[in-house]
Amino acid sequence: MRHPLKSFAGFLLVLLLTALACTIPGTGSEETVVTPTPQGDSLTFLIPAYTYNLEPGETIPGSQLQYVGKTGDLHDVKIDGEPAQKRVGDSFIWSGVVAPSVFASYNLRLAPDFLGPLPVAGPVEVTVLNPVVTPLTAMPEWPNAIRYNNIVLAHNVPVGWTIPGTTLVYDGVSTQGEVDSARLTGLTGHPLFALGDSITWVGTLQENVAIRYTFRVVNFSENSLQLGGTAELLVNR
Repeated sequence: MRHPLKSFAGFLLVLLLTALACTIPGTGSEETVVTPTPQGDSLTFLIPAYTYNLEPGETIPGSQLQYVGKTGDLHDVKIDGEPAQKRVGDSFIWSGVVAPSVFASYNLRLAPDFLGPLPVAGPVEVTVLNPVVTPLTAMPEWPNAIRYNNIVLAHNVPVGWTIPGTTLVYDGVSTQGEVDSARLTGLTGHPLFALGDSITWVGTLQENVAIRYTFRVVNFSENSLQLGGTAELLVNR
C-alpha cells in the first residue's frame, strides 16, 4: 500500500510541472520575454516536497535532525544534538554542510504517524559550491551517498548559453523534416529536440556529487530555450 505522504508529494510534483508546461504554449514570434537562469559559482536545487519516515533513533540523511522516540502525544527529537519535544505539525528545521562543497537547508514539519514511523515533509534546498561539471555515461555506484529525488527544474537558456549544471549549450533552431527543433551542442548523439521532447544528461558537479537531469523542452525560439523537468542528486560523504 502506498504511503499517503509519498502520494501527496508525487501529486504536488505533477502539479508543479504541469503549471510550468502550461505557461508557454509553443514557439514563434510571440514568445514571452524571459529572464535567463543565472550562472554563477554555485548551483541550488529545490526539492519542494521532500519526505522521509523516521524510525526511533534514526537521523534524516545529510542532516542533524534525529528522531529519538515518542512520549504520549509528544515526539522526542534532537536538532544539532540538542533535545526538543515536538507535536504533529511542528517545524523540524536544520541547515548546514552535508558533505564537502555541499550545503543543505531542511524546512520540514512533522506529519501524523498513525502508529508507525514518524513521517516528516517539507521543502529542502541543496547548494553545490564551485561546481566543476563533467559528463558521465551513468550514475556512479555510491551505496552510502545521500540521495535527493524529485528535484524540480525550470531553466530559461539564451542562445549560446550553457544549461546550468551541464555541458549542453543551446545553439538555436534547426529544422528536421518540416518540424522546427532546438539544437544542442556538448552532447553525444542526435542534437535536435522538438517541442515536448525529453533531454537526459548525467554527470558530476564535484568529485563527490553526481546528478541525472531529465528535462522536457517547454518552448524555444531563435533567442532562447525553456526547459522543465526533474533531477536526481547523489552526494557522497
